[in-house]
Amino acid sequence: MKSLSTALAALSLALAAGTVSAAPGPLSFGNHNLQDATGFGTAFSDTYSFTLTSSGWLRGQLFTSAALGGIPVIDVQSVLLRRGGNDIGWSQTIAINWDVAENGVEQWALSPTQVATGQWELIVSGVSYSDKAGNGYDADMQLPEPQSLALAALALAGAGLARLRRRPA
Repeated sequence: MKSLSTALAALSLALAAGTVSAAPGPLSFGNHNLQDATGFGTAFSDTYSFTLTSSGWLRGQLFTSAALGGIPVIDVQSVLLRRGGNDIGWSQTIAINWDVAENGVEQWALSPTQVATGQWELIVSGVSYSDKAGNGYDADMQLPEPQSLALAALALAGAGLARLRRRPA
């Protein structure tokens, strides 16, 4: 039984070492030059291209904001992560009812999603209702750091070993 535990621990460490890859660091995007000269709202669609050099679990957040701490007047209507023909939609976690409110902060989130290496696009679309510069959004995405992945793998290996030890012989 002890040799099986040792073998499983070694296998878990080997698998963890093989799946850990260097994270490209945080990816940050934003646009704070969204203005509406019409008084009725001006649509926008921003596309950002980037390359992931390692696969893993990507997560992200987007917040609307205004210059000098004001309240934003921008309605983000969709946030997509795209590779080829595959779209991964972000979820709106804080919404504004634009039929009732004149301004407010919106938040969008990308739940941890398995992504592959290669060319990707982030597409942010919506409507700006502000006649002043400084309204816009900031989006941040990141892969978990390799140390976090290794610790998670070790925790799972430890849980598996503890379960094996509790089994009756």
